[in-house]
Amino acid sequence: MNRTIQSDLLKISGGFLLLQALIFSLSPVVRERTWAVSIPWGHWIALIILGGGVYLINREFVSRLPDADPYLLPSAFLLSGWGMMTIWRLDQVFGIRQAIWLVVVLGVLFLGSRITSIRILQRYKYVLLIGGLSLTALTLVFGTNPSGFGPKLWLGCCDVYYQPSEPLKLLLIIFLSAYLAEKLPYRLRTIHTLFPTLILGGIVILLLLLQRDLGTASIFLALYTSITYLATNRKRILITSLFSIVLIGIAGYYLVE
Repeated sequence: MNRTIQSDLLKISGGFLLLQALIFSLSPVVRERTWAVSIPWGHWIALIILGGGVYLINREFVSRLPDADPYLLPSAFLLSGWGMMTIWRLDQVFGIRQAIWLVVVLGVLFLGSRITSIRILQRYKYVLLIGGLSLTALTLVFGTNPSGFGPKLWLGCCDVYYQPSEPLKLLLIIFLSAYLAEKLPYRLRTIHTLFPTLILGGIVILLLLLQRDLGTASIFLALYTSITYLATNRKRILITSLFSIVLIGIAGYYLVE
């Protein structure tokens, strides 16, 4: 049943992206009201490659991960393709870069689908999170911004830029999932269970506040709240997090120009 849902959603997503690609190609014709214009077509190649990669990964999921959530892959396909097409319309060079990165991500996802055990993630949860924090902290010293202005949230070299706070979101999810899976069976008090996560989560949010990246800080707080609430079912976590978001908003108003 899950695989049928996933297949149907992938077809819907693919149809939407094909329609968007067609509109993109025909927009100069409609705008100039003539066929004697240059019709963009390069995005079709990127879309076909993306669709082919998703098709292969879907087959891998069907054979190796039959119980996987059927909504994740179609959502990722739709949002990634939509984002690539939008960027391509604005700037073809950046669109090509986006397409290349999507191909790399699809390769990583394909290899990741063949991993049968996540114990290595559980074993090195602290190392992974601290490594992500360290890379993010480097932006305070070596940070840059590809646009030349605004917050310096990227690390870059040779015209290749990397925003450490993005993989840090995934590392936070891995850490919280692994940590809570170990602690909850012992039925410890909430404060004893969450104390280490509060420290590390606080460091993450403080670091993002220093970067003036309040949007990402709010996302991290929302992730932390969602995971810990689902794990503990304690409503006080929701209240505390709501209060923290208000504090972040006040701090942003007074500290960020």
